[in-house]
Amino acid sequence: MEISLDFGGSTVDMVSWDGDEIVSVSSGEKGDEKWGNGALGVKLRTADKIYVTGGKSRFFDDATFGVPICKVSEIEAIGYGGEYLDCKTQMVESRLIVVSMGTGTCMVSVDCKTQTAESRLITTHIGGTGVGGGTFVGLGKELLGISDIDKLLEIGSRGSSGVVDIAVSDIVGGNIGRVSGDATASNFGKLAGEVDFKKEDLAAGIINLIGQTIGASAAFAAKAEDVSRVVLIGKLTRATAIVDVVCAILHSFDIECAIPENAPYAVAIGARIAYNSSC
Repeated sequence: MEISLDFGGSTVDMVSWDGDEIVSVSSGEKGDEKWGNGALGVKLRTADKIYVTGGKSRFFDDATFGVPICKVSEIEAIGYGGEYLDCKTQMVESRLIVVSMGTGTCMVSVDCKTQTAESRLITTHIGGTGVGGGTFVGLGKELLGISDIDKLLEIGSRGSSGVVDIAVSDIVGGNIGRVSGDATASNFGKLAGEVDFKKEDLAAGIINLIGQTIGASAAFAAKAEDVSRVVLIGKLTRATAIVDVVCAILHSFDIECAIPENAPYAVAIGARIAYNSSC
């Protein structure tokens, strides 16, 4: 048995492997279990090999409990994980962008056709945005007194972002260029004046802000890299309302948007795939 771990900004993801088959995936909040203690420690002690990425994993020892620790660059883990899961859907593209939607958002381009002499994918960090799951929780807590993502999504589903956001048509009276009049011109712009809104509208506005920021950033990155397919991974892919906004923006730029199975655990999965690809 082998284990791959991703130490993210707020969670630790673990994937257990039997050969090349994924046996189980799990996630825990940082601080729930100390490294090497509890249930995690039991699994680590019985593993044949451990792969780690993210956070401060680079500072780990080369072994724990006599089990080798293989350290992997987070950028490679993101690229390899997204490409691996996307290929399992049989939607294979020679080039794509993997967008890791976690506490913040990281974007990695992957060239599946042009590889190095060691037969490694070309993975390149092309940027990202500080807007992500951490933003969702932080704004939810400060503006609504709610930090539970599922609760925020449920409240937002009953509201309208149009109550708090200024639309393009509010300014110019209709469409402008390729932008629909329904598109957002200013997130939360209406709050600068006197507007009657409910907490549901505020939650919907937060969802819209996060989805649009990630979507626009991913779309511009894809256009700059001349890529027509974006793969979304990370914990925030569980927030369907946010993903819908991201994909809507990508589709408006004629860019495919994919969310593969096990997307929340793609970075941990990518740690093992990337390391073994270098052997």
